[in-house]
Amino acid sequence: MKQGAASYRRKQYFIAKKFQLRYVGMILLLVSLTAVMCSYVIYYTMMLTMGDKLANVYPQGRLMSIVNMVNFRILFSMLLVAPLVIMIGIYASHKIAGPIYRIERFLASMVDGDISEPLTLRKNDELISLADGINRLADSIKSAVKKEQSAIGSISTSMEDLRRLATSKHIDKSALDQALDKLNEEVSVLRREVEKYKV
Repeated sequence: MKQGAASYRRKQYFIAKKFQLRYVGMILLLVSLTAVMCSYVIYYTMMLTMGDKLANVYPQGRLMSIVNMVNFRILFSMLLVAPLVIMIGIYASHKIAGPIYRIERFLASMVDGDISEPLTLRKNDELISLADGINRLADSIKSAVKKEQSAIGSISTSMEDLRRLATSKHIDKSALDQALDKLNEEVSVLRREVEKYKV
């Protein structure tokens, strides 16, 4: 992974809003469900073991007000924790959303034909192995394009030689055959390069 990206800091935490809000929502739902289940288990266990004793100590009205107060405090605690969970979710999601955004932009530039610069992510971002794979793909395409450009250059030169031979007053058959063989060989090199790809 090319590490030129360590020099930039991502200042905007909402990069892919839909993805990040869905991610934060999932985390919030998971934390809420966990809190509700834990509260229910503790609450239910306590009422099973101490319910009769509490009913003997407190009058029914007082016991119900205690139960309601406990319910309120559990709910209030969950509401207090929710903003913290949301902030942690946004921070964690931007370590995924940021790389996804950069990868999408890089792939869009590849589609437009620009593979001059490598894809760079920050050192602590997620998806670095995916970015490495995309960079290997881009390097492979770049290498293939350079070979094809070289083959096209050679073919152009050979075609100029053929044109010169064809327009000369005295056509040298052996020179013409050599030029044709050379052109045929260069076309074969280009064909082999192109045939590596399944389309």
